[in-house]
Amino acid sequence: MALFKKFRDVLVAIIPIVAIVLLLEFFVGKFDTSTLVKFLISAVLLCVGEVLFLTGIDSTIMPMGDMVGSSAKKISNFFIFLFFAFLFGMFATIAEPDVQTLSEQIIESGIAVNKSVLLFVIGAGVGVFVAFALIRIVKHMSIRVLMLVLYFITFILATFVPDSFVAIAFDSGASTLGMVTSPFVLAMCAGVASKNKTNNETFGAIGIASVGPIIAMLILGLFLRGSSAEAIVSGSKYSIFVQVLYNTTMAIVPLVSVFYLFQIIFIKLPRKKKLSLILGVIVTFVGLYLFLFSIDYGIIEMGSAIGEMLESKNIYLVLLIYALIAFVIVFSEPSIRVLGAQIEAETQGNINRKVVVFALAISMLIAAVLAVVRVYFDISIWYFLGIGYLLIAVLMIFSDTTFVAIAFDSGGVAVGSLSTAFVMPAMIAMSTSGAGGFGFVAISSMVPIIVLEIIGIVYNVKVNGFVKRSKRIFARVSYGVDKYSNITKLEQRYKEIKEQKLNEKEQNGN
Repeated sequence: MALFKKFRDVLVAIIPIVAIVLLLEFFVGKFDTSTLVKFLISAVLLCVGEVLFLTGIDSTIMPMGDMVGSSAKKISNFFIFLFFAFLFGMFATIAEPDVQTLSEQIIESGIAVNKSVLLFVIGAGVGVFVAFALIRIVKHMSIRVLMLVLYFITFILATFVPDSFVAIAFDSGASTLGMVTSPFVLAMCAGVASKNKTNNETFGAIGIASVGPIIAMLILGLFLRGSSAEAIVSGSKYSIFVQVLYNTTMAIVPLVSVFYLFQIIFIKLPRKKKLSLILGVIVTFVGLYLFLFSIDYGIIEMGSAIGEMLESKNIYLVLLIYALIAFVIVFSEPSIRVLGAQIEAETQGNINRKVVVFALAISMLIAAVLAVVRVYFDISIWYFLGIGYLLIAVLMIFSDTTFVAIAFDSGGVAVGSLSTAFVMPAMIAMSTSGAGGFGFVAISSMVPIIVLEIIGIVYNVKVNGFVKRSKRIFARVSYGVDKYSNITKLEQRYKEIKEQKLNEKEQNGN
C-alpha cells in the first residue's frame, strides 16, 4: 500500500510536466524527435527511480537519522557528536539528487570547478552549519538575531564575487536540504533538543543549515575570482552509464560508511538490523541511479530545448508557460503537503494546510515570473535578492517567532527535484550566457520565506484578536459576578461594624 502511494505521488508529479511538454510540442513549436523520445523514456525511468529511492529512504536513511538523533543522549562528549553531525550533514548533502543535478548544471554552464570539489564544498558548508544549528539549540540563541547575522555575513561576502556566481551560491543553498539530508538534520536536532529539554527550538535548523553552502560557495568564488569564471567544458570520456554509476556510488557509499562507523562506536546494532539496512541501501542505490540516469539522459535536454524554443517567443507567452510549470510542480511535491500539515498542527488549525499549499504555489508562480524577467532582460541578481531579503528582515520583526523559523525551513521545501532538473536548464538555455541563467532556485526559495512570514503575521493578528476577545469576555464575566454577588455589601457592613467599635472605645475612654 505504501509503495502504491509513493508511485501515485510520483506519477502525479510527472504527468503535469509531460502534459506541458506535449502541449508545447503541438501548439508552440516542434521539438527534435530524439529529444522528445528521450524525454518520455526518462519520465518513465524517473518514476521508477524515484519510487525506489523514496522506498529506500523510508527503510534506510530515515531510520539511520532517527538512530543518530536518539544516540545524542548517550554521547557525553558534545564535540564528538558535533564532529559526526558535520560528517552526516556533508555526506547526506552529497547524496541529495538535487545537489547532484545542480552540480551538473554548474559544470555544464562553464564554471571552472571540478565536480567532486564542488560537491564537497557544498556538502562541507551544510555540515558546518548543521553543527552550528546544534550549538544554537544548546546555547538557546534567538533565531531572528542569528539569521540576520548570517545573512549579513552572506551579503558582505557576495559583494566580492561576480553576479553570476552569487546566483549559483544562492541556488546551492536552496537545493541542499532535501529528502536525504532533512531526516538527519531534524533527527539530530530533535535528539539534542530533547537532551537539553528545548524541543521548541528544533524549528529553524534546516534554515540555518541552508545558509552554509551559500557562504561556502561564495568563499569558493573568492578563490575563482582571479581565474576565468567561464571555461570550456570538455565532455566526459566515460559513457553515461559509467558516469552515473560513479556519481551514485560517491553519493551513497560515504554516507553509509560514516553511519556504520558511528553505529559500531555508539549504537551497536544487532546483525538482523544491519542486514535490513543493507537491503534498504541497495534499493536506495538502484533508485538514485535510475533517477540520476533519467535526469542526465533526457530531462535536462528537454529543459534546455524548452529554453531555446522560448528564447525567441513573446515575453508574455514565456511568462505564462514558466508560471504554469512552477505552479503545478508545487502541488506534486509531497514535502510541501507535509509542511502544510505541520503548520496547521502548530497553529491549532488557525492556518489551514490547504491555504499553506496554495500560498506556496502562488509564491512559486511569482518566483518563476521574477526569474524569467531577470533572465530575459539580463537584470542583476542583486536587485531581487537585495530587495527580497530586506523585506524578509522587516517582516521578521512582526511575524510570529515560530513562523520565522518555519519560514526559513520552508525555503528549500518548495524547490524540488523537478524544479532543479527541468526548469533550471530551461532558464540557462534562455540566458545569453550559461551562468546567467542561474538564480531561479534562489528566488524560488526566497519568495516562500516572505509568504510564510506574512502568514505568521496573520497568525499573530488572529491570536492577538482571540486574546483581546477573551479578555473582554473575562471582564464581562467578572463584572457580572461582582454585580450579582454580596461581596460589596459585606465589605460595607464590615466598615460600619469597625467604625461602630471605634466609636464605642472612644466613648468608654471618655
